[in-house]
Amino acid sequence: MCTIWLQQARGPDHPAACGAQGSGPRNLLTWCTHSHGNLVFVNLDGELDIASAPALAWRLAPLAETGCYLVLDLAGLRFCDCAGLSLFLRLRQRVISAGGSLHLTAATAPVCRLIAQTNLHHLLPVAADPVEVISVLDCDAATAAPPPRLLTTSARRAL
Repeated sequence: MCTIWLQQARGPDHPAACGAQGSGPRNLLTWCTHSHGNLVFVNLDGELDIASAPALAWRLAPLAETGCYLVLDLAGLRFCDCAGLSLFLRLRQRVISAGGSLHLTAATAPVCRLIAQTNLHHLLPVAADPVEVISVLDCDAATAAPPPRLLTTSARRAL
């Protein structure tokens, strides 16, 4: 059974959230996180850019430090800029140093194009869907408890 850990969006005072300058909520980034054993699934929806990447980074950094298998489902991501790519690379570094791995799945054509154009496809490979990632990972990953790790003070505050 999956557990929903969080669902987060931009704050109500953010221009995209309150409709300032006629932009409406279309630029909103939302995410929902589920865990199952040592697998953590994050479904992204909206636009990952310089305005939304810091909040997502703040929420995902403590998860990356647990050494889990972090699976980012990008099917709902309509836009991603260099801030999003930078976030993926930082998460990858954190999760690998903690003994886990980062997996991107179901990226849209614009996101795949950005990864290819920046020549990051060897660091950020994209799987077709989360099922493909699960089949590649050790079958024990889905049932294993996350490895015990000491959390930093900032990680404890974020949880």
